[in-house]
Amino acid sequence: MPQPQSAICAEGEAFGLFLTLMLSKDAASAGAVRHLAAALPALTSELAAQLGEPTLVSAIGFGAGVWPRLFGSAAPAGLVSFERLADGPREAPATPADLFIHIHSARHDANFALARAVMTRLGGAVTVAEEIHGFKNQGGRDLTGFVDGTENPKGEDRPDAALVAEGDFAGGSYVSIQRYVHALDRWSHLAVSEQEGVIGRTKADDLELADDVKPASAHIARVVIEEDGEELQILRHSLPYGTTAEHGLYFVAYGASPHPFRRMLERMVLRDADGVYDRMLDFSRPVTGAAFFVPAVEMLRALA
Repeated sequence: MPQPQSAICAEGEAFGLFLTLMLSKDAASAGAVRHLAAALPALTSELAAQLGEPTLVSAIGFGAGVWPRLFGSAAPAGLVSFERLADGPREAPATPADLFIHIHSARHDANFALARAVMTRLGGAVTVAEEIHGFKNQGGRDLTGFVDGTENPKGEDRPDAALVAEGDFAGGSYVSIQRYVHALDRWSHLAVSEQEGVIGRTKADDLELADDVKPASAHIARVVIEEDGEELQILRHSLPYGTTAEHGLYFVAYGASPHPFRRMLERMVLRDADGVYDRMLDFSRPVTGAAFFVPAVEMLRALA
């Protein structure tokens, strides 16, 4: 298999940096992005060595709208723009973004140094739609206090969940991102037992609630999905983020196909025949949504 970009399958570290960018319309901008993308794997390795931080990794993804301009060829079949979902008061919006850059490591300063180097090389070729700095909280808990990512694939299962296995785009990955804003004041007024019903796991020791106790609206009841006898898998690189004024979860889902993430999101937002949806959306709302394809390193290098 071609070499995947380094951020995809690496274990999540303590700090993450997420950039969504818009490509400028002038003729030189596409060339600047191509040169940066081709150089990014080597640039990441060089900075990791200079800073003495071997966990520093990166990935760059491209949206459907800019793929032809940058690659001059057909995009992966599953690469489409993020589609808004809405049902009653719940909405998963689609927000503008042409490029996604994902950096993570054990050190915030290392992430920042790489992000600055990237943006210096891009110059006026892009404008920043959003820049978010994430952090690991209390050993891996979301700001709600619950362990985050319990179902995330581990070890050798990570490439199977995240990477396209065959064809012209082997070694690449579909990635969808959303930034969620938590209503922690309202959340904190729930009894722990009610919080556990919203999530579907115990808060203290992260045990899944028994089927006869777990509500149908619990988060894990909505997003753990089987099709044809197999559980749908994504590889998450989500992290808490924010200030004291606004905070939540930056959600990142890599997949060998875009289908598992989309199916999970539909079950979160849209009511089923019994009127059930993911009750976590009563306490956390997505405010961004975008989709990209992260090609293999060999495809990046060919852009030079």
